[in-house]
Amino acid sequence: MPALLINLKIDLREKFDLFKVTLSDLSGLFEECHIKIRGTYSQECVEYAQSQVGNGIHLYQELQESDWVAATLEILSQVESRSVFLYFEDHKLVASRQGLEQTLTDFDKYNLDYLCYSFFKASQLDVKNLLPLGVAQRELFHEFALTTQNLGLIGKISPGYYTVSLVSVFSVKYFREALSRENKRCKIFSRRITAIISLLFSYPRYRVVFKAINHIFSPFSARLCIYHPSSPFNIEKIWFESILFAGVWKFGILKHELFANHDDDNGVYEESLIKRGLYPFDAYSFNKDSAEGLNNVVRCITLGEDESFDCTYYNHNSRIRRAPLVEINVVRGSVTVLYQGASFPLSSGEAKLFYSNLGPVIHCIGFAELEIKVFDEIL
Repeated sequence: MPALLINLKIDLREKFDLFKVTLSDLSGLFEECHIKIRGTYSQECVEYAQSQVGNGIHLYQELQESDWVAATLEILSQVESRSVFLYFEDHKLVASRQGLEQTLTDFDKYNLDYLCYSFFKASQLDVKNLLPLGVAQRELFHEFALTTQNLGLIGKISPGYYTVSLVSVFSVKYFREALSRENKRCKIFSRRITAIISLLFSYPRYRVVFKAINHIFSPFSARLCIYHPSSPFNIEKIWFESILFAGVWKFGILKHELFANHDDDNGVYEESLIKRGLYPFDAYSFNKDSAEGLNNVVRCITLGEDESFDCTYYNHNSRIRRAPLVEINVVRGSVTVLYQGASFPLSSGEAKLFYSNLGPVIHCIGFAELEIKVFDEIL
């Protein structure tokens, strides 16, 4: 069974709430756990993790926080298991716990080196297009060998495929190699340089530019980083950025979805839990500040007896950072709002707030005039 490895920053209440929900899905699953939490809620996260993951927990709270790659390499040096599950709080288990446990067991059973466990719908490389790569078919995933010979073929089949993604299970050997290749003595970062290169070269071409620059810097043990060194995202590599290490690496591709991100479609519409109506996890987590900072538009509607009106709404952006809201205000008449399996009667002069992506539906009891106020970050 892989070890659980956590090195993340929790500096917002929303992220802490996500941490509690998503980590609880993994409670008691791992016998070996290595945890480093940064940010405002670090102490609360550590205390919660200690209550969830059991006795095999190793804490690294004194470890430096300015360089994620270097710190993670130090943590990895203490791992005794063959592999690691790299956890991030914004990805939630959507399959059964039994399915996850069997996948992790089979990862080691078949000696895999890499398996991405989330963004299932967004992956352009799936079990249906692996045949040209030479595939071995297992119960829960298919596997293929990553080699210098088939790397270009992967680029043709799946131009956006990442050979290193953060939300993955890694063999310790493969993860160590990926981190070590990134861990140069001198790490250079400039938001202005990143912005200029990204402006001049659209995605993914700007990554080609960074690769070319770093090829020149490599003999001097220097690296131009796309992100600040404190970020984990620098280790993610698209297929053409891969520097293949000695040997052959066994990659797995899931047959069924395991995890999903709460707010990011990652290029595939309705990939995120928000778009699916599965987030927020608490459909009634409202307070007086719920709509603060969100612009709104107001629309007035009239409904006749027994008419219904669906108030489902979310914007089309790939990433929705805050779930949209709808306030239903009854100007005249009476209605019932059906929401998450419950009914909420509203009469003239009454109003109530709902998450609009969770599908509130108004059912009119008699003639009614209503004011519909939609709150969203893009308005």
